[in-house]
Amino acid sequence: MFTQDNTASETVRPQVRAPVRAVLDTNILVAYALLGDTVIRRQDAIRRCVERVREDGGLTGSSETLAELEEVLMRPTFDRYASAADRRAFLDRIRAETVLVTPAAVGRLCRDPEDDMFLAAAVGGSVPWLVTVDRQLLSVRRAGETRVLRPERFLDALDTAR
Repeated sequence: MFTQDNTASETVRPQVRAPVRAVLDTNILVAYALLGDTVIRRQDAIRRCVERVREDGGLTGSSETLAELEEVLMRPTFDRYASAADRRAFLDRIRAETVLVTPAAVGRLCRDPEDDMFLAAAVGGSVPWLVTVDRQLLSVRRAGETRVLRPERFLDALDTAR
């Protein structure tokens, strides 16, 4: 005689996590592009942070943030770390993966007005995270619904949200 086991017939639904959307400051993307084989704690956090956002298709920015990335990444200073062709290829991949948003008018939030473009992109794109190691940007902590975090804190926040 067969008995019916109701628990076995229930469908188990996998948890679906929301894609991670973030604006990554130029310093994060440049560090990632030039990481090389040296893996220290900060660099590992940067690598994991960038890869998570890229895997989720959540890399967000503006034409201004991409222009700054190009200007910084293509400086001759970085020739000793990676060839111009390799850096250009990385830049092309980042451009293709970045969801472009219209920056919001956030006013002057940072001591360095150049940093405001990252906050403007994050707020304009309703992005929950801005990841940076820039102390002036980090001092803002929040702009609208966007939290400004170091890579390590960003990863901790993602782990907590699971």
